[in-house]
Amino acid sequence: MKYQLNPAIETFLLLTLPRWGKKQKKEAIKALDDFGINGTAFYAANYSILEGFFAAFASRKVDTEGGEFIENLSDELALSLIDLIFLHPEWLEDFSAVPDEKVHETILKAFSDLLETSDDVVDALQASGLPDKAKWQITALLQQPRQRIGVVVDAINANLPAFEHAYAKLEPEIRLLLEQLEEQVRKGNLPDVVEQALKINPDARIVPSLVSALGVIVFDGLCVVGLLISKVFAGQDEGFSKTEAILAAKALNDAHRLEILAALKTEELYNLEIARMLDLTPATTSHHMSALLSAGFVEGSLKDGKTYYRLCPEGIQRYRAWLESSFL
Repeated sequence: MKYQLNPAIETFLLLTLPRWGKKQKKEAIKALDDFGINGTAFYAANYSILEGFFAAFASRKVDTEGGEFIENLSDELALSLIDLIFLHPEWLEDFSAVPDEKVHETILKAFSDLLETSDDVVDALQASGLPDKAKWQITALLQQPRQRIGVVVDAINANLPAFEHAYAKLEPEIRLLLEQLEEQVRKGNLPDVVEQALKINPDARIVPSLVSALGVIVFDGLCVVGLLISKVFAGQDEGFSKTEAILAAKALNDAHRLEILAALKTEELYNLEIARMLDLTPATTSHHMSALLSAGFVEGSLKDGKTYYRLCPEGIQRYRAWLESSFL
């Protein structure tokens, strides 16, 4: 089978949320409702595998200093660490063999790229629109990269057996979802939200995830695709599914996003250019671009380490056609 769960990434994600309870169920149903589907019904039909996966992992979970550190990470730092874990599997094999200078250089470059700066990273971080928690945690990581990456690596390695136990418990159900993903890739039938993400970096490797079941997250080297996302968009065709139509309507329900679309009508722009043009923080701009990408109104591509955005006429025409066929 071509596509497999990445043990290190799944273990890391499980450690960010080491339990699945009523709060997580409520949040998942709300997220599903926001997609325009019956969240309660979808959860009942599809989420038993996720509940079982978390329960099996928790039964073998090893408590470590790094596990507590990972559980309290900001979303921004957690996403950056996923990329680093994927790009540097040698860290998990023998982190002690990696020179201090190499660790520091790698971390510094990662956050220079994130903040799109060639200046002092700490200064750029403080001036960014990232939440205070993320600023504090990233600053601490920059100050003690070996110590903090070391405890993350130790936590992942200590809990890989717990992941393997959870996978074995649910293997038939997981393999079925992986086979469905492989078939969709083979037929070129991935949901548009995944296709749009892959257009940003066509060379990105698809990494399926059960823990991030509804996620579509693109990095430099990988695109994490949630194994339940296709079920949300089931039935899409050349027109718009109900889910896509709701995402599109929500994407247009913001004045800044309309300004962004107007600006992209005449030229390609990258995140910081859009942020400066509209006097927004980079984090806020990224949020807006994510919504427009998910709706299919813009597409992006990597150039010189930056993601440049442009209008996607086909996506706009599809939404226009759906509106006309539905209401006129």
